Amino acid sequence: MKFSVLLVGLFAFTAMAQKQFSGVVKNQATNQLLVKAYVQIVETGESSYTDEKGQFVFKGNFPQTIQLRVSTTGFEAKIIGVAIQDQTEIQISLVERHIDLEEITVSSGITVQQNKNPFHIETRKLSDLNGIASINIGEALAKIPGVYQSSLGNGISKPVIRGLQGMRVVSLLNGLRMEGQQWGGDHGMGISEIGIGSVEVIKGPASLLYGSDALGGVLYYSDEAYAAVNSRSLQFQSFYQTNTNGGAVRFLYKESNQKFRWILGGSYTNHADFQLPDKKFAQNSRFNESVVKAALGWNGKNSVHHIRYSYNHSISGIPGHTHDTIINPLDFQVTTQRRKRTIPAQFFDNHYLSFENKWFAGKNEWSLIFGQTLNQLTEYDEKVTIPGIQMSLWNSVYNLKWSHSFSNSLKVINGLQGMFQNNINGSKATESLIPSAITLDNGVFSNWIYSLNKWNFQAGLRYDLRYLKTLTDFKGKAPIIKTFASPNAALGAVYSNAAFTFRANLSSGYRAPHSTELLANGFHHGALRFEIGDVNLKAEKALQLDLTFELRGEHIVLIVNPFLNRITNFIYIQPVDSIVNGLPGFNYKQVDEVLFYGSDIGIHYHPHFAHNLHFESTFSWVQTQRATDSSISMIPPARFTNSIRYDFNIGKKLQFKDVMVQHTFMTAQNKVAFNETRSPSYQLVDASLRFIWNIKTPLHLQLGCKNILNSNYIDHLSRLKNIEMPSPGRNFYLSLNFFINQNLKTK
Repeated sequence: MKFSVLLVGLFAFTAMAQKQFSGVVKNQATNQLLVKAYVQIVETGESSYTDEKGQFVFKGNFPQTIQLRVSTTGFEAKIIGVAIQDQTEIQISLVERHIDLEEITVSSGITVQQNKNPFHIETRKLSDLNGIASINIGEALAKIPGVYQSSLGNGISKPVIRGLQGMRVVSLLNGLRMEGQQWGGDHGMGISEIGIGSVEVIKGPASLLYGSDALGGVLYYSDEAYAAVNSRSLQFQSFYQTNTNGGAVRFLYKESNQKFRWILGGSYTNHADFQLPDKKFAQNSRFNESVVKAALGWNGKNSVHHIRYSYNHSISGIPGHTHDTIINPLDFQVTTQRRKRTIPAQFFDNHYLSFENKWFAGKNEWSLIFGQTLNQLTEYDEKVTIPGIQMSLWNSVYNLKWSHSFSNSLKVINGLQGMFQNNINGSKATESLIPSAITLDNGVFSNWIYSLNKWNFQAGLRYDLRYLKTLTDFKGKAPIIKTFASPNAALGAVYSNAAFTFRANLSSGYRAPHSTELLANGFHHGALRFEIGDVNLKAEKALQLDLTFELRGEHIVLIVNPFLNRITNFIYIQPVDSIVNGLPGFNYKQVDEVLFYGSDIGIHYHPHFAHNLHFESTFSWVQTQRATDSSISMIPPARFTNSIRYDFNIGKKLQFKDVMVQHTFMTAQNKVAFNETRSPSYQLVDASLRFIWNIKTPLHLQLGCKNILNSNYIDHLSRLKNIEMPSPGRNFYLSLNFFINQNLKTK
């Protein structure tokens, strides 16, 4: 920590050379000046808005060669390269676009428009995902094509990407790898939506940039941008819903001047047991969460630096958790809704601290991220004073990259990445699910990007090494030392013009077995089973072919994204014909090959005759081909979602902004593993109304209802399916937001 403080002081007082440049943003077709267009310097994160004359100005410290990201409502976003010493005033022209799906992506290692990226990345703003309000970030993510959630009530949710979840999905926060207890389906994600601006989803193997484990995909969370230069802002939000008789309050303060910019935020969430469609309640499904978040950024001479920290504390009940040898599902459905904490319950504490640095010199860019995360999980089971489970997962991470542009067409990114994990069982806990262990990862990669006319190509190689050592005997099994290593590669190409984009890529990945798969030997009450590991398991390896066909018109966009993901040495959990103290027995096994295949399809229609109408439809489908009937379980059924939004924008004092109706149809899932139950189809209808009360500080109001039809259903991926617990019934909600923006006085 002393070293970090020393570096902060060193960079803060680096000699600075003040620079200035300005520009204007226009409509390309009419040459009309665009007011309130958003302009951001990609390298530093500084941003500004154009004034009433369409002008913007930046003063301070930034590289001589930069990229500007420019966007505004009704126009296609754009990234342009600028050499400051050669420019007095920059002229930027934007093309009118009724539908702009060309989001800017950063998770691929380069900042680029999606239609120029050879790898298909789903980019979503969190505000868009909450067009129908979500109770947690996992529910919001499940609105993205190909992404689902596996939940244990409202407080515990895990992402599922194309049928893969847990340890096969890697999450990053501003480039910092987030490590929790991904191996447990009853352990949450440890992240809140406060301060998160957008999320990018890479579907399928993504080991080239992020190392081992990402066979299913990557979730890359990016913080909201800092306030515009020489301004401050305050956002306050409150949310209430009837189903859990609970809600949340959040605030986010931002301020930026010529030298520094910072963010400070916090939130508190509290929910009672959720209500079922029959008016009963899911026993012990209550949860609460407290979050603190802060960020500080500043520029040096040809450099930029960010320190980020977030703390997430949550307490979640565990519905369905039991030690009874005979389980009666109706015992978990009660007539009284409760909020007060009781056992069993899980206490989560997640700390994320990162220090990001970038240096620029000519055509070179160096990037260094190092960080520390801590995931603390304590579960109180039978006693309120003695924990049943107590684990601390320390994870130290580094990520070093060097980028060099040989020309405007050819660029290379080379890097080193690694992490050191120390998973410790608490001495006071009455039981351990996994042994205390250390894990060491190191990887080296090289990624090449080449552009030729309307074609863009990307190719890369990587080599990873993982070292795993358990520190003690574990339930009759001796300590182990294991080493896993694998090369990986990725190759992709994209062709794009004004009306059509074709993308094809081939990528590989690997995942080393986790200590729980190697050494498990006991009860997992959260999963309601007795698990037995296999110390001889091999590393999984994946190879995916992913294609994208995209047609664009002035008023319509159609995207078809088929895939085929082949995983060898696939690790699964096999039910056995035995009962241990009332719980079924399961063995960790391995099958030679499993194929995952399917497609995501999306259409966005914005008719010319009704410019205020937006129609969006998505279809996600995944299937498997496996050697045994029990190797793959919890595969999501096909999902068909339609949403209609109409922008009214009528009224002055109280403005009726828009109305949105969403329909979701989940097909039946009849292709199940041995001893896995089938799931019937179901449908949900949700709706929301949004208003703006134009007082001195405009107040944004959102009224809505989820599950309007009060459908009684059990999601196929629900961890409560084994106790026949339905999902929440009808739920009305109210959300209030207000924003205060103010310019700072400048000398």
